[in-house]
Amino acid sequence: MASPSQISSVTIQNLSSLPYNTSPYVSPRFLPPISTSLDALSVSSTSQTSQNSDDDDEKPIFANTSTEFSHPRNGIDQEEIYSELSSPSDSEDEEFENVPNDPQKWSKSRKNFILFIVAMAGILAPISSTILYPAIPRIKDDLHTNAVLANGLVSVFIFFKGAAPLVWASYSDTFGTRRKIYLVSFIIFIVASVLCGFATNIWTLMAFRSLQSCGSSAVQSIGAGTISDIFAAYERGASYGIFYIGPLIGPLIGPIIGGYVTFFLGWRWIFWILTIFGGIMLIIIFFTLPETYRKQPLPRRLLYNQTTTNTNTQKRFNPFSSLTLLKHPWVSLIQVYICAVFAIIFVQNTLVPRSFENLYNLNTADVGLVFLAPSAGYMVGSFLGGRYSDIVLSKYKARNGGVSYPEMRLNSSWLGVIGIPISFLAYGWFIQWRLHIILPLITMFFGGLSTYLVFNSTSTYLVDAFPGRSASAIAVSNFLRGISAAFSSLISIPLEDALGIGWTYTLLVVITLFSTSCLILVYFRGKVWRERFGNKDYYQR
Repeated sequence: MASPSQISSVTIQNLSSLPYNTSPYVSPRFLPPISTSLDALSVSSTSQTSQNSDDDDEKPIFANTSTEFSHPRNGIDQEEIYSELSSPSDSEDEEFENVPNDPQKWSKSRKNFILFIVAMAGILAPISSTILYPAIPRIKDDLHTNAVLANGLVSVFIFFKGAAPLVWASYSDTFGTRRKIYLVSFIIFIVASVLCGFATNIWTLMAFRSLQSCGSSAVQSIGAGTISDIFAAYERGASYGIFYIGPLIGPLIGPIIGGYVTFFLGWRWIFWILTIFGGIMLIIIFFTLPETYRKQPLPRRLLYNQTTTNTNTQKRFNPFSSLTLLKHPWVSLIQVYICAVFAIIFVQNTLVPRSFENLYNLNTADVGLVFLAPSAGYMVGSFLGGRYSDIVLSKYKARNGGVSYPEMRLNSSWLGVIGIPISFLAYGWFIQWRLHIILPLITMFFGGLSTYLVFNSTSTYLVDAFPGRSASAIAVSNFLRGISAAFSSLISIPLEDALGIGWTYTLLVVITLFSTSCLILVYFRGKVWRERFGNKDYYQR
């Protein structure tokens, strides 16, 4: 009696000699299950035999019967399988089937330690971005440039913080590594920070800030991938809530550190401090963080066994492959809403030093303290939002007979969706009317809280909708958010000069309200679209 692996190997050889092998593709309808004996294979009428089989359970079940796979001689694209192929049984396999040294089966203490390290590393990008906010006016004067170019230091950092993860995530998902990305990116960050400290004009500083951003940005997408590696879907909401606390400490302490360092030591010391922090994190990661990449198993009903697949698969590194996820409407529409929200956030961040220095007569150190308000909201929203997301998912899962699907996550975003326009509209007009400083600070807190109720829900949704490509899904989101934030930072001052503070925020709130329809559309139609695209429920528990 031949073993299943022998059967699979012989079957592949037989398939390559069948009459239809002149085509580079083989329809899945022609592929018999692994359990099929060699005697049962027939060269003729293969599709008809498959259709007339008495045992329906032995038929491969596919979300889209028109899906095609590469012939063995031409290799097989695993990522296309993961994004285009699914069946009810295979979706469970992808989350729960045994894999070698499965990170999801590590001890709880080990997984929590990894989560802590990744969250600490996640501070790097946001602290590097926000630490410079209070220093912008001083840099403008010292380097003899104008306000628009000085704000460009923020814009280029945000842009590359969104663009670079496309490369990091694609490399990670293609070659199956997280640890190497962390190490290389931190080395780049340290070198760039040193160069920034020695910059003598705005253009060299802008160039080195771009490089610094590339180094700091890897944790955004790779960190999300790490969480997907070590935590099962039902644990990820709370895990993401904790993960985002790390990146949110950056906006909380970044402007405070930047304000006081600039006021007492000068803005160049900002980069020396970042160099020290990056060096400490590099040492910690090198000695304590293991490789967590979880190799997703091929669906069991796929004919090609793992050994054959690895032999025929040629890894192709394409830094822009993550962008192909935008062909899915449930991804692109959610990004429209997220980009609108990020635009209004970074208009606020860019204008805070100008508004509070000119209207409330605060110095550089005090302006840094203003950022405590939204950052505290980010932290509360991230911590509570993660737990709230899991609670909501469990509630709707119970209503659905114990079966969950990714769109259920979006129910936890509606409080934030309502709070965002109210908070930012009130903030703009409170500043316009020069009301007591406590009022805009309160609205900044609730605006921050609302945004992270939404971001936690939407980020977890993207990860749940694309297991095996979680890093790429988050990278696409970060890339588009970066473009939106960079563009809004550049136009913030001209926009305020043209419209005034109140009407600037009114315009941005109206845009955000219109974009909310995209999120609502994904909530009601996302599951249908995923099934139509062959990307059915990836976890059913």
